Amino acid sequence: MGALVGLLAACGGGSEGRQREAGPGRASRALSEGELDRAALTASEAEGFSVERVDAEAIEFATREAADKPACQPLAEASALVAYGPKAKAEAYRVYRATKDDLSVHGITAHLMSYGEDEAKAKLRKVRAAVKACSGGFAVGGEDEDRVTYSAVRPLAGAESGSEVVAYRLVVELPGGRSMPHTYVVARSGPLVVTYEGVDAVRSKTVEVPEAMVVRQIAKLEKAAS
Repeated sequence: MGALVGLLAACGGGSEGRQREAGPGRASRALSEGELDRAALTASEAEGFSVERVDAEAIEFATREAADKPACQPLAEASALVAYGPKAKAEAYRVYRATKDDLSVHGITAHLMSYGEDEAKAKLRKVRAAVKACSGGFAVGGEDEDRVTYSAVRPLAGAESGSEVVAYRLVVELPGGRSMPHTYVVARSGPLVVTYEGVDAVRSKTVEVPEAMVVRQIAKLEKAAS
């Protein structure tokens, strides 16, 4: 299941994604871990959300489980908030919780990553291809109760930010015939990538990743990397 579920317990559009030519605000260099950490949105910048800084060690589900369909591996690892493919040069995590949610289970995890630009481009290309190839779903893990089944993968419209955006929703099958939607937005500007996961860990409601959050985060990263 997505990494955000573990974190919370512990503390409609184009199928190909969107690309645009880099503009004057495009991130021009990689960032260090400290720079990424400082560039993450604060509570005052993420309107309607509180913010929590999370160390990488706290991502409980960040394991490289194999998908039963190799083409779906980028989605399997993205659902665990793992930096799939080449290891990121630096990364930082934040959890944003909706302040109007009394249960504090409506949350969004942001995974900020810094790469070489070719690696960043490859990451988005692989995610986009996986969304297209895995529309019928896939499974992760063994044959016992640890197996996680994603019954559907649906492309979504992404925010107009950065050089490239891919957005999609996975549906996780739960015991008792229940299902839990997980929303993902993966945005790139130059060598910098941010993956968002939105999930309601208790009520299984659909959580949208606010476009304003994505746009502001990319803009702040671009400013830091200018």
